[in-house]
Amino acid sequence: MPVIRPLLAAASLALVVPALAGARGPSTPEERRRAVETTRRLEKAPLAKDANAARRRLLDWIVEIPDIQVRSCSGPLDVLVEDPGPYGRILYLQSIFGMATFLIEHPRAKDDWATVQSAGIESVLRAYRAIVRADSDARREELDGLVEIQRRGRLKQLVQETMGECGKPQDEEGEGMGPVPRDSI
Repeated sequence: MPVIRPLLAAASLALVVPALAGARGPSTPEERRRAVETTRRLEKAPLAKDANAARRRLLDWIVEIPDIQVRSCSGPLDVLVEDPGPYGRILYLQSIFGMATFLIEHPRAKDDWATVQSAGIESVLRAYRAIVRADSDARREELDGLVEIQRRGRLKQLVQETMGECGKPQDEEGEGMGPVPRDSI
């Protein structure tokens, strides 16, 4: 999985400096359709042979487009950023893809930060379940806890309680942004 480190560096840069996305015009309906399809495919088969290439293409697209802005915030997925194992970082990226897909499917909800963040976590949990089916050693206590919270219908409440800074305007120094994988840059 050597491609994950550069992907995380690009994700970090894109999330910290959203102005970089202004270099091209808005996304097209066909691009958005492909992004949703890719996200769903990565949720179902995150370890597929072509998954890393798909992640790279999807992340590059999210970075380039000016009309869909994803904000990564500190919260329940922070443990994935510095995870030394093979799956933490791809799951963290999945949250970005899940949020982008939610914003494509629900453009009017862009200001509902808790719902957008919840959608990202739900995408992670779908991919996590697929990974655990393929590798039972991939179980993580933190993610199993989130699965249980989701099962009880309390995921959005958890997001509101633990990610409150996400709903506040971001200052010039990036306060309120989620973790940046230091060793990935």
